[in-house]
Amino acid sequence: MQNFDLFRLDGHTLRVFASICETGSVSRTADAFGVNQSTISHTLDKMRSAVGDPLFIKSGRGITPSEKALSILPRVLKILADIEGLVTPETYDPTLDKKPFVLAIPTPALLTDMKSLHANLFAAAPNLEFELLRLAPRERLTHMLQHDEADLAISVAGLRYPALLNHCHYGSDELAVFYDPDFRGPITSAEEYAEARHGVVNFGGQTKSVVERALGELGFKRKISLVAPTASMLGDMIRGTDVVATMPKRLAATYHNLKHTPPPFVLPAIEYQLVWHRRYEQSGRNMWLRKIALSSRQITVDA
Repeated sequence: MQNFDLFRLDGHTLRVFASICETGSVSRTADAFGVNQSTISHTLDKMRSAVGDPLFIKSGRGITPSEKALSILPRVLKILADIEGLVTPETYDPTLDKKPFVLAIPTPALLTDMKSLHANLFAAAPNLEFELLRLAPRERLTHMLQHDEADLAISVAGLRYPALLNHCHYGSDELAVFYDPDFRGPITSAEEYAEARHGVVNFGGQTKSVVERALGELGFKRKISLVAPTASMLGDMIRGTDVVATMPKRLAATYHNLKHTPPPFVLPAIEYQLVWHRRYEQSGRNMWLRKIALSSRQITVDA
């Protein structure tokens, strides 16, 4: 390691290392780069010499990153993102853009914003295609932006972003307890809340919700009796029942015939963040999209 000049490492070597980390396979990385396995192995040997570590350990029929590999991977991805950003064009004309603008959102509570965004995009570039994706589970955020499945994403704050992602504040909302007034009254206490039947959305992932954490601190646990795949479907499902659902307050616009009340205990506001890949920080296209997305917000922005 002492005889190896670290500055001889190039972007290609770092890309090969990152690809093997992702695929867990030298052969699949070779296929992705269109070369033979010995070429990839030679490139990997150069990386090993530079850091003084085997980087990958045999695991069954495949390989798994070493502790050293996992520790340097975030920095390698950050370097690659910065390198990719060097060649990004700085000028952008949306009227000439043939590529769809793809944005991922975690909840239909943002649909009012998305309608405003679509209108503004259409006004600026009538031929620009706008596509919405569902961000669920939110742990997929990095994968979606890293692999260009989305240009931008709006994420609920609280997720720890890797170094290759940049973000800014987008807006905030409050949580409310929705119910069908024909089948029950409003929740008035934490005890009543814990005893009620609850409906929730299965967002995927393993992150405990702010509701579960706050209720647990009071010594309570809610009773889940209904799980739906989307917030819109949950609103339809609790209609005609005594089930309650704690969801963003802005969903009241789509939860017709349901009423809502503030939670009977303190819950933090929902903070949303606009997120993009670091490689597009200076991209004329991405900068324009970020600007128009932020200017189209209908959500509270002064939180």
